[in-house]
Amino acid sequence: TMQSPKAAPKVAFGTLIETGWIAAGTVITDKKRRLQATVRADGSLSAGTVAGSIHKVGASLQGLEACNGWTYWHVETKGALVLIDELRGRVRSELAAAGA
Repeated sequence: TMQSPKAAPKVAFGTLIETGWIAAGTVITDKKRRLQATVRADGSLSAGTVAGSIHKVGASLQGLEACNGWTYWHVETKGALVLIDELRGRVRSELAAAGA
């Protein structure tokens, strides 16, 4: 059965680091590779003098008040950009399979 996105279990960005899908120190980027941020071990991002959540850093770098970091940031995997929201979906599947 399909779940609506709002009904899906919550997965924090830090969970992607804890489960090994993204490593601390990884540089993530926007789709056009114009803006980058570095993943920190605590699940936050840093980009120059800006630090915070995937949403806060995405908004700040774009000069916006808000940003959905899940649909903005990408990680390079085997030469291709993968949306971090796709990784979140994989973590949800793993957690569901493990009965969490």
